[in-house]
Amino acid sequence: MKKAKRRTTSGMCAVLGIITLGWACVLLTGAGPAISQNTPAVFNSIGKPMPPDAAPLEFQTYRFMRDEPRSLDVSVNLYVGQWNEFLFETLVAKDENGDLIPAAADRWEISPDGKTWIFHLRKTGRWSDGRPVTAHDFVYTFRRSLSFETANPYAAFYSDIVGAKAYSQSPDADPAMLGVRAIDDHTLTIETTHPAPYLGLILSVPTSMPVPKWQVEKHGPRWTEEGNCVTNSSYRLTEWQHGSHMNFELNPYYDGPIKGYVEKIHRVFRHPSTANLLPYENDEVGFAEVQANELIRVRRDPELSSELVSNPTDGTWYIFFDTREPPFNDVRVRRAIARAIDREAICRVVLHGAAVPAYSMLPVTFDAHGDYKAYQDFDPEAARKLLAEAGYPGGRGFPTMEMWLRQPRPDIRMVAEVIQGMLEEHLGIGITFRSADYPVFTNYMFNWNIDLGLVPFFGDYRDPKNMLDMIWRPGSRGRSRHDFENDEFEALLDAADQEIDPDERTAIFRRAERILVEEAGAAFVFHPMTNNLFKPWLRGLKTNRFGGKTVIFTDIYIGEDYSEAR
Repeated sequence: MKKAKRRTTSGMCAVLGIITLGWACVLLTGAGPAISQNTPAVFNSIGKPMPPDAAPLEFQTYRFMRDEPRSLDVSVNLYVGQWNEFLFETLVAKDENGDLIPAAADRWEISPDGKTWIFHLRKTGRWSDGRPVTAHDFVYTFRRSLSFETANPYAAFYSDIVGAKAYSQSPDADPAMLGVRAIDDHTLTIETTHPAPYLGLILSVPTSMPVPKWQVEKHGPRWTEEGNCVTNSSYRLTEWQHGSHMNFELNPYYDGPIKGYVEKIHRVFRHPSTANLLPYENDEVGFAEVQANELIRVRRDPELSSELVSNPTDGTWYIFFDTREPPFNDVRVRRAIARAIDREAICRVVLHGAAVPAYSMLPVTFDAHGDYKAYQDFDPEAARKLLAEAGYPGGRGFPTMEMWLRQPRPDIRMVAEVIQGMLEEHLGIGITFRSADYPVFTNYMFNWNIDLGLVPFFGDYRDPKNMLDMIWRPGSRGRSRHDFENDEFEALLDAADQEIDPDERTAIFRRAERILVEEAGAAFVFHPMTNNLFKPWLRGLKTNRFGGKTVIFTDIYIGEDYSEAR
C-alpha cells in the first residue's frame, strides 16, 4: 500500500486531555482527486459547507476502532457505551477550550443566587424520527437516569440538583421531587441546592444526553439496537452488526449548531488490548494512540516522529483499596504500599516518559493541584516500618492479594507487574492479577467487591469537584466508586459546595486532597501524557488556549491530500 506523503509539523495537532465525543481512529476507503481552491462551495447532505481543502463528499467516511459496546444507553451507565456519545446532543456542549456553547438549548440564564438555571431549547430541534425535541424529553431523561431502579454509577455526578440524592437512593421516591422541570415545551429549569457554577459543564457530558421516551418504553433495554435507536444529534445509527461493526450517517432532521462534516462513520470492533500502529503505518487510519511500549520506536523513526505530539492529560492512574476490610482498613498498610512504589522509575523506564509521577489525585492541569509528594514519595525503609507496625514484619502473615485490572493494555500490564515486583522486593508481600472488561470491573468496583485495583480516572471537566468530590465523597455501596471515608474530608467537600469565593474554594479543596493523600485513600501512581500520531490529511483540529489541538468530532473532516496517501 502506498505510503502517505509526509508534511511539516505545521499540519500536525496536539490533544490536551482525553479525546472525547466517541472517536479513536479514522479510516477512509477509496481515493479521489484533490479539490482546487477555486472550486465552487460544496455542501454536505445536511447543508454544512465543506472547507475548500476537503476531499470530495464520497470520501468523507470516518472510521474508528474500538471494542463493541453493550449498549448506547450512556445516560444510565456511561461505561456500557463509550465512544458513541456523538449520537446524542446535550443541552449545552463545550468548545475546544472547554467553554460552554449552545447545543440542544440555544441560550440559558442563571438566577442571581446561582441556584436556578433556565434553558431555552431550540424550537426547531428534531429527533431522527422527526419528532420534536422538547424540555419534557430532558425531564424524562433525568428522572430515568437518576432513579433508584437504574442504579446509575454516575448518579452522584448530579447530587447538587435539588432532590437528586434522595431520589436516587429511595426506591419509592416521587419523581416530582427532582429539581428538573419543564415550564413549557421549550423551557427547562434545573435547581441546585447551592450555587453550582460548574453545572453547565456537568450538563455537557455524555451522561446528560437525552433519550426518546417512546422508544425506551416500547423496546426497553433494546431501545438502542439497530432499528430502534432514535437520536437527536448530527448523526444517527444505521447498522449494528454484533461482533463486527456499527455504521452511522448524518441525520437529515438535525438543524442545530453542531453539524458534522463527514457523511458517514464506521466503527470497527477491536479490543483496546489488541490495538497497535499497523493500521496507521499502512495509511489506513488518520489517528493512532501510541502506547508506551511503542514510544521508543516511534521516536526513532524519522517519519513517525514528525507526526508525534505529546501533551499532559487531566487524568490519574491510582491503586484503590477496600478501606473497610482487613488488611487495607489499616491506614499503615495503605501508606506502606504507597511508599513502596517507585513512580519515577515507572514513568521513566516502563512508560518511557509517557507519564509523570502522581502523588495526588489532581493533575497539574488543575488550579487546585498541590504538592503532596512528601506523603507518598518512594521510601522503602519507611514502608517496611509501617508494615511492621501494622503487624506484618517483612510481609509475614500478609495475605496474597488479587489486584484487579480493567481491560489492561500491554503498557498498563507492565506497570502492574513492576508494582508487583516492588511490593515483593520492598515489603515481602505478594499480589496476583485479575483482568476484567469495563462493565464487570465497574460493577465490582461500585459494589466495593475489589480489595485492590489499578484504575484511571480522567476528568470530565476541569474543576476539583469532579475528581475529588464525585470520585471520593463517602457514599453507599453500589452507588459510589470507592469506600474511602473520613469525616474531615467530607466536611471540607461540604464547605467547598457553599463557598462562593473561588480562591477560598480552591484552598478548601487543597486541604481536602491533602487528607485523601495523607490517609492513603489511594496510592497515586502516574498522570499520563497523550502520545498521538496524526496524518496530515486529518483536518479540522482546533488550537485551544493551552497551546494544543483539541479533537472535536463534528469539526473533523478529510483533507484533499488524502488521495496522495492511498
